[in-house]
Amino acid sequence: MESAAHGHSTLGIPKAVGQEFVAADAASRGDCAGILFRARGPLYLLLRRTDTGEWAQPGGHLEGDEAPEEAACRECVEEIGTCPDGLRWAVRRNAIPKGRGIFTCYLQDVPEPFEPDLNEEHDNWGWFAPDALPSPMHRKVAETIERITGNELDIASRMAKSELLSPQHYENVWLFDIRITGTGTSYRSSLDEYVYRPPEDFLTEEFVQRCNGLPLVFEHPDKNILNTGEFRDRSIGTMFLPYIKGDEVWGIAKVFDDDAAQLMCASHASTSPAVVFRDAGSTETVQLDDGSTVLIEGRPSYLDHLAICEEGVWDKGGDPSGVNANGETAMADEIEEKAPAWADAIMKRCDELHARLDAMDNKGEVEDREDSFDGLEKKVEGEGYDKEAAEKIAGKVAQEKKAERKDSEKEAERDGEKEEREERDADRDLKKAEKDGEEERRAEERKDEERADAQSRENRELRAQIAAMDRRIQSFTAPQSASDRDALSLAQSRADNVAYMFGDSVSPPLHGESPIAYRKRLAAKLQKHSVSAKDIKLDSLDAHAFGVIEERIYADAQLAARNPAKVPTGKLIAHTRADAAGRQITEFSGDPMACWAPFMAPGVGIRINRNHKGA
Repeated sequence: MESAAHGHSTLGIPKAVGQEFVAADAASRGDCAGILFRARGPLYLLLRRTDTGEWAQPGGHLEGDEAPEEAACRECVEEIGTCPDGLRWAVRRNAIPKGRGIFTCYLQDVPEPFEPDLNEEHDNWGWFAPDALPSPMHRKVAETIERITGNELDIASRMAKSELLSPQHYENVWLFDIRITGTGTSYRSSLDEYVYRPPEDFLTEEFVQRCNGLPLVFEHPDKNILNTGEFRDRSIGTMFLPYIKGDEVWGIAKVFDDDAAQLMCASHASTSPAVVFRDAGSTETVQLDDGSTVLIEGRPSYLDHLAICEEGVWDKGGDPSGVNANGETAMADEIEEKAPAWADAIMKRCDELHARLDAMDNKGEVEDREDSFDGLEKKVEGEGYDKEAAEKIAGKVAQEKKAERKDSEKEAERDGEKEEREERDADRDLKKAEKDGEEERRAEERKDEERADAQSRENRELRAQIAAMDRRIQSFTAPQSASDRDALSLAQSRADNVAYMFGDSVSPPLHGESPIAYRKRLAAKLQKHSVSAKDIKLDSLDAHAFGVIEERIYADAQLAARNPAKVPTGKLIAHTRADAAGRQITEFSGDPMACWAPFMAPGVGIRINRNHKGA
């Protein structure tokens, strides 16, 4: 990126919530910024301060509405006489002692060492290797040099520990700290379903190792998994240092594509993993009472790729947060801001006024004509005209001069009045333009606030839904106790016995379903056979009240089964009772053909040939 002030290239991100540097506040806090220049070797440019005697990089305080990088460049020009062009990025940000502000350190590679032109703030300079730093060193500067010294794994490890900012540039790649996957509950708007990713299946050392070498691509391929063509078209880098951070899996990625790196710092600030579940029964879809669908994922059988995208599922309804790019400098080309309509109107009005002022300067022509009258009078006297003729000519000249003066005065008066009117019109137009501009600005601010409020409300609602769903899903996935398993088995057996009397069966309990919820679901299936209880809402009953209604439903269902008003064709229903001697007697009701059909001889068809004639 070419800066209008210093012609430098940078990589960073637009200002974002939680990372924003407000220049006025920064100036009042005493925020500072500096640039650490590095030449091949590596060698670092260090200056000795005249006030403390410590060696440090050039830098200083932010002034006015400066951004940190702007201040760092200005301070370099002031302290060493130049700020070379080149790629620079924020490597570290640390607090200044005693709460005086924040110091942002930028790193910039230069082709070769150069000689600085020091001002009065420093009295010595030099290019030093990391293992041969001068003394006394500024402690934070020494720490920064130590942390940026090493190979790509060293830099990545320090980024993972938050000792260095993300992204970092190393040789020909950008190193980004990005999220590979989240866990818990989230919401997939494209499928209108909640998804639960069990932490115990993803927050493991085995899964972390499987993320090594994971392809990093730009947006998902059309068929969700990569093939040769999609890999060639979309690949921008690879993961090489995955790690667990809280309830998420993160990692350091090598990004080889500069365009993609710029977008990751601007519009594409999230990630989306492509995980395949091929094991039978590894995932389960649960339909909840409110109609929402929950996909409970199992153990991942395959990781295909990690996509860089604008919004990811694991942002969980919040702002895009999959790409950690917390430098504050802008990496995209600066866009020239279009002047608002009211400012354009003012400029046009000012141009018109300047044109009229230029026309007023030409009024000197009047004085030139008066000089010509004076010359004519002198010419008449000098050429010997008689006195009478001269007086006539002089009188005529005087009259003409007088008339000309009156005309000039009237014209000047008219011009003055016209100028006053134009000035009043200009003032009125200016005030109107300012008023219109202020109203336009306020309207835009109101729209922005309304959009922000709407987005904030939507995000809060979605986060609340995800949190509520997370609690529900965790209850599903919690291991069942022995007593719960026994209660579920007993409820299923009891309901199966009654359903069998109708020639039917019941479904097993759902994954994570509680005994009371299962009993209510089974009772609801038999509820239609109970005249006294068929209209009762079972979900609204507590455990004690439900127990009473449950007994009524089962008793009524058994009675209805023994005295069926209608039994399906081909069905027999068994009714078991004990006689006086205690013997079990089973009676059947229904379609007799269901019992006797297997024992009946097949029918014989006879065809009579009426056209046959005997011999």
